[in-house]
Amino acid sequence: MRNKFVFLLIILQLWDFAMPSPTGDDPSQIVESNRTVVNVDVESKYQTNFPIQIGNKFYHVQTTLKANWHQAAHNCRKLGGHLLNFESSTEMDLMLSAIPSSRYWISGNCLAENRVWTSIATGEPMPYLRWHKEEPNNLQELCIELKETALNDVFCDIALNYICEAKAIP
Repeated sequence: MRNKFVFLLIILQLWDFAMPSPTGDDPSQIVESNRTVVNVDVESKYQTNFPIQIGNKFYHVQTTLKANWHQAAHNCRKLGGHLLNFESSTEMDLMLSAIPSSRYWISGNCLAENRVWTSIATGEPMPYLRWHKEEPNNLQELCIELKETALNDVFCDIALNYICEAKAIP
């Protein structure tokens, strides 16, 4: 077990060394890296597939490629994360302020058990849900989308943009 831990630390240090990092405290370098950051420290200026940071989570907002919920979940895993899993009202409000208004897949679904909204990221019940008025409203709509300002249950097979997330290593 100890050897695996040491190996992981070595890999993380090599990865950290290999990642491009802006030098100095020039704010224009952050802008040039095409990142949007909120509550960020110096260590988070690295290039990444997840260019938006809020707290200790990084986000990738896919606005050019639409996919059904299953493909969106797969695409997020290929990037090294998973579909967005809101953990609080604050996180949802900050994300809404950082993205264009539209429709996006998030991790919530009730594919395993009817009307039990589960996160594909954790397999646990969704930690935070802010539904549009009168939602969820359809027993055949099994996936959750972020629709403009709140959540909506929707058919999993429609093509939408999506938001992926990854947590920073503490």
